[in-house]
Amino acid sequence: MAKTERGSARSLRSSLLLALLGPLTILFLLGGLVSYALAQYFSNTVYDGWLFDSASSLALEVDHGTDGPRADIPAATRRLFEWDTTDRTYFRIRGERSGLIAGRADMPIIEGDVDEYEGARFSDLLEQLVHDMLEFDPDEDVVGRFYDGRMDGMDVRIAVIDLPASAFGEVVSVEVAETTGKRKGLAQAILLATLAPQLLLIGVAAAAVRRAVRRGLAPLDTLAARLEASRPEQLAPIPDDDVPPEVRPLTRALRKLLMRLNDALLAQRRFISEAAHQLRTPLTGIKLQAEAILRENTSEEARPLIEALRQSTDRAARLSNQLLSLARAEPDGRGGRPMRRFDLYALAQDTGSEWAPRVLARGQDMHFSATPEDRPVWITGDEDLLREAIGNLLDNAIKYGREGGRIHLRVASHPVVAVEVQDDGPGIPEDQRPQMLERFVRGGRGEGSGLGLPIAQNIARLHGGELFLLQAPGAEGLLARLELGAPGA
Repeated sequence: MAKTERGSARSLRSSLLLALLGPLTILFLLGGLVSYALAQYFSNTVYDGWLFDSASSLALEVDHGTDGPRADIPAATRRLFEWDTTDRTYFRIRGERSGLIAGRADMPIIEGDVDEYEGARFSDLLEQLVHDMLEFDPDEDVVGRFYDGRMDGMDVRIAVIDLPASAFGEVVSVEVAETTGKRKGLAQAILLATLAPQLLLIGVAAAAVRRAVRRGLAPLDTLAARLEASRPEQLAPIPDDDVPPEVRPLTRALRKLLMRLNDALLAQRRFISEAAHQLRTPLTGIKLQAEAILRENTSEEARPLIEALRQSTDRAARLSNQLLSLARAEPDGRGGRPMRRFDLYALAQDTGSEWAPRVLARGQDMHFSATPEDRPVWITGDEDLLREAIGNLLDNAIKYGREGGRIHLRVASHPVVAVEVQDDGPGIPEDQRPQMLERFVRGGRGEGSGLGLPIAQNIARLHGGELFLLQAPGAEGLLARLELGAPGA
């Protein structure tokens, strides 16, 4: 149901899926953002703690010197301190007045706001050790601060410990910087570990939503199937006991519409049938009177007019008979007459014999055939209606076949039961054949009422078959094939 004739309407199923999956997708994206922020927070928390531990270990190397604070860090200790397989580590120890004591002089200068590491205070044991070794006032806390910068073209995280002036006569800052490779890797690992279950849950939720939408719309599919299964002769109300309450207003509206449609169809068929019956008697009387006048000594001037009157009466009578046949060929127009079993071969042969005088009148030749195994051809149906259908096909072949030409009437039983009427006239272009099965559409000569082929089609469908208009094989002309179903049906 993706598109309608207007070309842009979205199906109800798609609309519901979008309405439900859209918020789920937004929640997934928001969850991803929150997960990323949490991953960064926990990654920074873990590595900031380790970075602070490195700075606090380095602070233990600061000692009193004759000229002020000093830090005697052996090369092996420095290599061990800076060694890391993933990130690079830098450090700097500088005094407030003394300047650079050890490490890299080009480390970034603290600018702007810094992050105070609330959880990075020395442990009680380490703090007491530092107090004892450095002999400063234990009431002065050693607090870590963090800020971000760049070293050697890389992003770094820097931890700073300010040792109090009471220990060295000036504030000594111990700074340790580390690149952010491990932090980013841990954040990504946490993010992936968090998003994978979320993505799985979204997939499960999407499948559940789709299944729920399909089950929720199943009553509409059931309703559509019931509508498609209904036949024109059985426009009964659609049962809605098993449909949800939300769908029942639709079924009630359809029930009212079907009732109005059924009443309109019955009135139309009743009118056609009654009008045809009412027309037959006066038309027959006019025809008989015109023929009686022609048999009398009629003046030559009046004879063409009376002959034209007789022919017009014949056409009107033929039209009334076809209207009556059309009403009878409707699915509910048979008046309850039962189907019976009969020989289609014999019926076609008798119908051909009835139309033989008209064939001869146009100088045509009619050939009737059936393969030996096709005789008899037993079917169950309405004999009168099938006689009318075959007669309509013969009438069409006589009118549009060549004068002096040939008409072929054939009955077949394999692979399906069919009656074929072939003429040698101009035929019907392939793109115009569907139109010829519509009511009141006439052929190229403009003769007839345009009801013969539609009536034959209705009769075929009433018997579970179809009428096909085909190109005559190996010659000009039209092959009308009236298929009636499987043998013995």
